[in-house]
Amino acid sequence: MKKLVPLILFFVLGISELRAQTKTYSTSSGELIFSFADYKINNAAVNTPVRFTCFFHVGGYQHFDFTNNVGIYSGLALRNVGFTSTSADSFNKVKRRQYTVGVPLAIKIGDLGNDTYLFAGGEAELAFHYKEKFFKDDVKQSQKDRAWFSARTNLFLPSVFVGVNFKGGANIKFKYYLEDFYNTNYTTTDGTKKYGNVNSSQMFYFSLSLNIRNASYKSGGSYNKGS
Repeated sequence: MKKLVPLILFFVLGISELRAQTKTYSTSSGELIFSFADYKINNAAVNTPVRFTCFFHVGGYQHFDFTNNVGIYSGLALRNVGFTSTSADSFNKVKRRQYTVGVPLAIKIGDLGNDTYLFAGGEAELAFHYKEKFFKDDVKQSQKDRAWFSARTNLFLPSVFVGVNFKGGANIKFKYYLEDFYNTNYTTTDGTKKYGNVNSSQMFYFSLSLNIRNASYKSGGSYNKGS
């Protein structure tokens, strides 16, 4: 026990010093999302043209900068994610999406005082509202599917992402989902596995956003050298 006391004191003092030096602030953000998918039915790739969305994407994030060059952030984000697919002749098109709420955790490395840094991390998203629309010859059909917490898709959609943030808050990000969009075990009322022939439906996207600081630093000193 006596040997543990110095280690405990060292740990406590280290945490106290880290907290004293940590600079914290919050940001608000929206996203312009350009999404695609690795979509295969019966082992054949299906065309997935770019799906652009700007509504409704909002996020609030808390940043913790431990040094001038290393920090982390987490928060909460609401997004409209999904993908579009077309038939081989491009006459038929399906647009599907889920609204999700996600919690990211990322590490930042760079010139944090000037908001210029690389970041990478992961995010867990909960899918809560599904919608699917059908088009024929670019004309939207009356057939439409929508549901809260639909079993058609996987409830949790984990992902990894990487990106760069520029001075002023401009942000470019690439995200890749680790789970298929569709739940291949989903069964209709007549016993049919609607997506049983779907081999892959993993989404990925590029996004552009602007992170706006909500307030100045709440703790820690300046980013000047020697602070």
